[in-house]
Amino acid sequence: MLNLNYATLATAYHHYDGMTPAALRETLGCSESAMVRAGNGAVLTSLALISAGVQLSGPLKIENGPLTGRKLENAPNRLAEWLATRHREPENLALTKGLADVAYQLFGRRGIVAFIQGTGPAGGSIALLDGKNAAPHCVAAEALHPRAVHFWEIA
Repeated sequence: MLNLNYATLATAYHHYDGMTPAALRETLGCSESAMVRAGNGAVLTSLALISAGVQLSGPLKIENGPLTGRKLENAPNRLAEWLATRHREPENLALTKGLADVAYQLFGRRGIVAFIQGTGPAGGSIALLDGKNAAPHCVAAEALHPRAVHFWEIA
């Protein structure tokens, strides 16, 4: 189990989330083709985890900056599987009442949410929740038609 701190994750996540895809590519030194999905939730969540000292083994290697040599995961489903294996089993939220009910269940909670899609490792989406942003993430996930929602609470 990883010892994750919400404040550390949130600081890094929001730092990188505030960058344009071009600035993010330049900061990390990754090629444009490697960062096609730059700015997706898996890349941002990976950067937050790496900034907190977590070692990932994703396919993208950081070439510049303080995180040089570290690897990023750019596939949301694969990052969710990695968290379930190396951190702890997630809380599985029921989709029977729809994503509006999931947003209600997540309101006020901080942690990582993954909307799992059955389309392989690159499907789905993953994001850091701050207690107030569950609804926009659930609305965005509607278009993905997730088959499962996993949540890891982080203090």
